[in-house]
Amino acid sequence: MFDVYIYTFYNETKYWILKEKEEIFKLEVNQIQISENFYDLFEQSGIDFKDIKTLTFINGPGSFTSLRFFLTFAKALKVSSPDVQIIPLNMLELIAFSKLGTHDVIMGGSREFLKFFHHGIYKRTEESFKILQDVKLISYDEASNIKNPLFLGVKPNFEVKEYNINLKDMMAFSEYKLKNNQIDNILSLTPYYYKQFVTKKV
Repeated sequence: MFDVYIYTFYNETKYWILKEKEEIFKLEVNQIQISENFYDLFEQSGIDFKDIKTLTFINGPGSFTSLRFFLTFAKALKVSSPDVQIIPLNMLELIAFSKLGTHDVIMGGSREFLKFFHHGIYKRTEESFKILQDVKLISYDEASNIKNPLFLGVKPNFEVKEYNINLKDMMAFSEYKLKNNQIDNILSLTPYYYKQFVTKKV
């Protein structure tokens, strides 16, 4: 049985397949043909859907196309194989979980989306992880006044601490959520903050 981890951010996607917590396959793509490269993952790795034990993926904020695709797959997988453990992760929480202390986290998309940012505030200790302010949209000016936020996306013209998603952080955060029974009901889940992302103007 295998554990599958999926990270997607606009046109960047990373897939990892693990067996007994050891990486056995990795695929990185920089294209938006999500269904095509997802098929390639299973074609190249040689594993079958029925061999998946856990599926961990990013459920937003991010590109609605990729969020919708992977959430739909996760729901279909859970219906067909009820014993599969599905673990959806919030992108900003994942970034904050990787660093001890209290952090502002902001996320911008491609260059045309830099007029606003997703923003959240989180506190991580050795024992716990707390959401001090859940994700909300803020303007460029508001984001530029935050001191050294953790950041993912196209780098803006103010000081940030850039972050790169990696497998180790995804594994650690998913294990924390499992241990603390913080897994969302996948069948009722929707892509995180999609309506806020595409409709609110700041």
